[in-house]
Order: sequence, then structure tokens, then C-alpha cells
Amino acid sequence: MHGAFEAKDNRAPRFSRRNAIENPDFDFARVSLPPATYAQEKHKVEVRWPAAVKFIREQKLNEVFDGPISEIGVITQGGMYNVAVRSLQQLGLADAFGESKIPIYALNVTYPLIPEEVTAFCTGKRAVLMIEEGQPAYIEDALHAILRRADLKTRVHGKDFLPMAGEYTGEVVLTGVAKWIEAISPRGVDLDGARRVLGALDATKQRAAELLGGTVPARPPGFCIGCPERPVFSAMKLIERESGAFHISADIGCHTFSTLPPFNIGNTVLGYGLGLASNSGIAPMFSGRTVTIMGDGGFWHNGLTSGIANAVFNKSDGILVIMKNGYTSATGIQSIPSSLHQTEWKSGDMSIERALKGIGVEWIKPVYTYRVSEVAKTLREAMNSAYKGLKVIIADAECQLERQRRIRPQIAAALKAGKRVVRTRFGVDEDVCSGDHSCIRLSGCPSLTIKAASDPLKVDPVAHVNNDCVGCGLCGEVAHAAILCPSFFRAEIVQNPNVLDRFAARLRNTVIGWLQPTEGLRS
Repeated sequence: MHGAFEAKDNRAPRFSRRNAIENPDFDFARVSLPPATYAQEKHKVEVRWPAAVKFIREQKLNEVFDGPISEIGVITQGGMYNVAVRSLQQLGLADAFGESKIPIYALNVTYPLIPEEVTAFCTGKRAVLMIEEGQPAYIEDALHAILRRADLKTRVHGKDFLPMAGEYTGEVVLTGVAKWIEAISPRGVDLDGARRVLGALDATKQRAAELLGGTVPARPPGFCIGCPERPVFSAMKLIERESGAFHISADIGCHTFSTLPPFNIGNTVLGYGLGLASNSGIAPMFSGRTVTIMGDGGFWHNGLTSGIANAVFNKSDGILVIMKNGYTSATGIQSIPSSLHQTEWKSGDMSIERALKGIGVEWIKPVYTYRVSEVAKTLREAMNSAYKGLKVIIADAECQLERQRRIRPQIAAALKAGKRVVRTRFGVDEDVCSGDHSCIRLSGCPSLTIKAASDPLKVDPVAHVNNDCVGCGLCGEVAHAAILCPSFFRAEIVQNPNVLDRFAARLRNTVIGWLQPTEGLRS
């Protein structure tokens, strides 16, 4: 879709920092508390609602598209108009430019409805189809009420032909519209054509299933490449091997991806910053210590007050892991009080550690998240500690997505200036790789994948690090911590090398040449 519109010139706000309010006034009628709310509700019904209806009608915000088959009609939510027209086109009832043979009433404003517009559209029609995504069927029920009050006999259909819930994709709407057309049997419509479209749709799905040879594997969402939260869950999987599964109260944030494969870690999710609060009600049911995961965004949102203060007050013996990635990453990487990179308008001296100490937490252990063995060691220490009280582990590493956004312009500027730049990459020696893929199951990084082995004697594919790698080192750390095969190697790619780099490269190549077998060269 594309379109154009004309914008008005920017206007300075009436009130701003440069134009502050000198004499603020107070009116109790604007306070959202009784008894003021009673008058506000009365004003809304008697004044604002009629004004909204008048504005929608006069500005023609809802649209009517006429068609020659006037005995039936389609009513859609504004956002469903395109998929409705596309469905009609596939049924031969509209062209590629959106000219429909069946009249369409597009509700660009779904609330409040305009009864006069609804009755005008439905007058003279045997039936209309309401294409309304979601449930309950609010608009469909409202149409019934409007038409009955107007004493119109137009039949309203909707959820009887379309699903009650779920996304209204093109296939869903096409199927529903075709079945509705077949049931209503309007004059001048090729019903056999609708049946053929449905048959072709089923045949296409069946053919696709035959070609795929089975159900396509699910691809659940996961962490970004190099995400600093992934190593924490790798460490937890290693701990599970020793102690068995333990209850984990999750929170809202990027780390909730851990509940999906390959980690499948996380048992409950209540709300943003409420992981530890919910854990206080669950922990007494378990014999062992429970673990709560909380992001630093959730910590500042309400985790500090509702969860941590409550846990300290009640002398909770649980374990809290705070993902200190520096931002509220899950909602767009907004800065938070503990972000390292703040603007001049924000305070740069607020820390999670001081906040925890100030509220009474005594057991605090920071750990660098990319050191999987250190994370596992700290978790093991918290689980086996004799200390009875809240134990907080701060998993500290910057959000990789924001880090890449921050350093890429710096790297580009350095390269442009001819400065030496070193980029770290990891790889897998396929001669050493055993092909059991334990590293993938414990890492889950999208850049750690598989490829066919070049050795014809190796049947199974080997692990492979593709070019998306950002050099976080998790794959090698996991292999080391889990005592897996030593097939991972670390490489440094030097751009704009200096004299020492070039000499070292020539020396390495010379030594490697001496050590390489020469039988192939002689032939």
C-alpha cells in the first residue's frame, strides 16, 4: 500500500519550557474522582458523544463503496478492507483496482457507530457480512441492535461464517466470504466459481504438504545474536544437569524467550517487574530454592518496590538474577536510570547495586554474563549458600543490539581514517567437530548453525559459525564449561594492518607452511 497526504506547517506548542504557565489554575471538576466523575460521565454522554458522531458523519470518515449487486453487502473494520477486497477479487467479484461488485461499508471509525449510516447502507439488502477481527463480536451485535430498532429485516452474518477468534488472514477471510456467498446465493453471482476457488485452495494446501513432505518445524522467536542474556540460561542448563530442574519465575522482557526452545526455562510469568513478587507466593511450595529472572528495566519499573522490598521484608530465601543489559531492551532500547550512556539531561549516577543495598539486600554478586563457567559457579554458590535471605546475582553485559548500533559508526569512522581496527570472530574446526551438536543445544545462537562436512567419511553435518557472528564468544565458553569438544577457535580480523601485523602474518604463514604435509605438492 502507498499513499500521500499534505501536512500542515509545524506550530510551536502553547506551553513549553520556553513558554511556561505563569498562573496555573485548579478546577475540581477535572479531577477523576467522585463526585466530579459523575458530571464528567454525564457530559461525555450528552455532549462529547453526539459531537463525535457529528464529526465522523460530517468529515465522512467512514466510506461506502457502491456495487451493482445491491441485494447484499459487506461491512468491514477499516483495517480489514484490503483483505476483504482481495478476497472478493479472487472470487471474481472485484477487480485489481478495488472496484467491487458487492457494496462495501468500511468502518474507519468503529466506535461510536453512526446508526443513520448503518441503516442507509443496509436498506434494501437481504443480508450483510460483518468482517470483524477479534472477539466478542461487538460490532456484529451492535449492527443487530441498530437494524432491529430501525425495523429493518436485513440479516447480519459474521462469526457464523468467520472464526470467532484468531488472525483474519487472506485465506481465512477468503474461505469465510466464499461460504457466505454460497449460502446467500445472490443473483448474478457464479456460485460454481466460489466453489472452485475453495477447491483450488484446498488442493494448493494439499500439494504444498506433499512437496514439503511433512509439517514445517516451528521456528520460535529467540534472543538476538550475541545477546548477553543467552549465556545465563546456558549456565542454568548446566546447573540443571547437576541438581535437576528448579522452579524459575520469569518476568516480562527479552529473557522470557528462555521459556522457548532450546532452553525451555521458565515456569511462571505474571507481569513486568513482578517476577519476584509472584515468586513469594510460589516458593513455599518447593523444597529447594527457587530462582527469579528480572530485567533491569523491570527492576526500575516496579521490581525494586513490589518484589525486592517485599522479599527483604519477608526474609525470602530465594535467588534473584537481574539481567543488567543497560536498557529496557524488549520495548525498543529506552534508557533507564542505570544506563551507562545518558544524555546531559539525565542523572548518570544511579546504580542497581546501591539501590539493592539501600533497601536492605546483603548478598549481592555481580558476574560478567559471557563467562558461562563463572555464571554457573555463582548460581551454584547461591543455591548452596548457608545464608538465609534474598540472594541477588547481577548478570552484567550491555545489550548486544545496542552495542552494535553504538560501535558500528565508530568502526566506520576509524576505517575511513585509515586506523587499525580489530574484529573478533569465532569458528569451528570441522576436522575436530564430532557432529553431536551439543554446543547448539546449549547456546541457541542463530549464528551457530550446521553445514555439510567436507570430509566424505563424516555423515553427520558439523557445527558452523556463519558471518552473522558478532564475536561474543558464547559458543566457545559453552563448549569449555560443558567440557565439549575443543573444536571452537577464536580469530582476529585486522583491517588497516600496521607493519607489525603484516610481519606477524608472514611469519605465521611461513611456520604453517613448514608444518603442512607436502605430499600433495610433489605430485
